[in-house]
Amino acid sequence: MKCLDAGTKKDFANSLIFWASRPYVFVLVLAFMLTPSVRMAGALESGADFLNIGAGARPAAMGSAFTAVSNDANAVYYNPAGLSAINRRAASFMHADWLMDGNYDFAAFAVPFKSFSAALSITRLDSGRFEARGADGRAAGGFEASDLSVAAAFSRTLGSNSTMGFTAKYIASSIAGYRATAVAFDAGYIRKLSASGGLSMGVAVRNMGRGLKYAEQRDDLPLSVSAGISACVFDAMTLVLDVKRLVYDKATSFAVGSEYNMFGSMFLRGGYSNRIAGAGDMGNISGGIGLKLADVAVDYAFAPFGNFGATKSLSLNYKF
Repeated sequence: MKCLDAGTKKDFANSLIFWASRPYVFVLVLAFMLTPSVRMAGALESGADFLNIGAGARPAAMGSAFTAVSNDANAVYYNPAGLSAINRRAASFMHADWLMDGNYDFAAFAVPFKSFSAALSITRLDSGRFEARGADGRAAGGFEASDLSVAAAFSRTLGSNSTMGFTAKYIASSIAGYRATAVAFDAGYIRKLSASGGLSMGVAVRNMGRGLKYAEQRDDLPLSVSAGISACVFDAMTLVLDVKRLVYDKATSFAVGSEYNMFGSMFLRGGYSNRIAGAGDMGNISGGIGLKLADVAVDYAFAPFGNFGATKSLSLNYKF
């Protein structure tokens, strides 16, 4: 992403005023602000919550505010429209130590073609083994739980300033011997708001589908609508803001993040998100570091998770 140079910094305020004055932007903001809301982790209605975890240590360190930033292989998760920003083949691998001794893994491969870009990804959460107890509280054996998502994404440009993308994914969930599957779709849009590309906005709708059915019970997928903005305000600083609405859960959250480029090879990142209820201000702060050498980048992120502890993730990105 190119930052706003001296000749285009004045576009920053003008672009914000222009887009903020659009009627549909006003309606979206009202929908987010006025619809009754609860915090995540406080009475969710939908299932398959592993689809909300995220992808990549870089976004995780920035509060997962990546709707308008998506410009690498992780775009297949956050906003498929971002795949159009990839000009070389890219691969991304991530591992995270998840809650209660769980393991979370994500891998993606993206390829740019002449008129479009495409990507494949796989996401897996192994929640480990749980102890089951009977009505009297005594141990009654144990059970295992795991989740899987396989996705294919497509993106193309719309003129010189806009991109759009779509994702189709197969979802499978298994718990205590019961298995459920579903098909879901994502759609995204990104628009550059300045001539330099240093200011952009993005919108993404994720997890559109019928839901997972275990035996006689069907759980809705975590349908969400996200809107974000990204600004490269200095030569080495990128600031991001996301607002996310979980439709069925009636939960609205926001996240802010930053990335500072040191020497072109080291990146310091930080973020804040209010998506975890009861975590307190400090419990919602994330951070991380990234190192880049030629075409290889290694990223690390630390993200507190309220009373559940913290998650640590490591990812490897390669362009070729």
